[in-house]
Amino acid sequence: MKETVEVIPVGRLRRRIGGQESFWVKPGQSVDALMAALEMDTRSVMIMANGRRVSREYLLRPGDEVKLLPLISGG
Repeated sequence: MKETVEVIPVGRLRRRIGGQESFWVKPGQSVDALMAALEMDTRSVMIMANGRRVSREYLLRPGDEVKLLPLISGG
């Protein structure tokens, strides 16, 4: 089992973090803490862990695959 968490930003979020396809973080932190470290607002991003939508309080676990998806807004 992997001891890290893979984070995969999608679309414009990838560009926001420098164009990386994915990066690795240590487990144990909340999604909210991850987003704060990335200076991203959780209200503008859908967070999926292992194919399921998760809340800001979700604690990252070893081996998780977390996708950050931009929410589309319009009017």
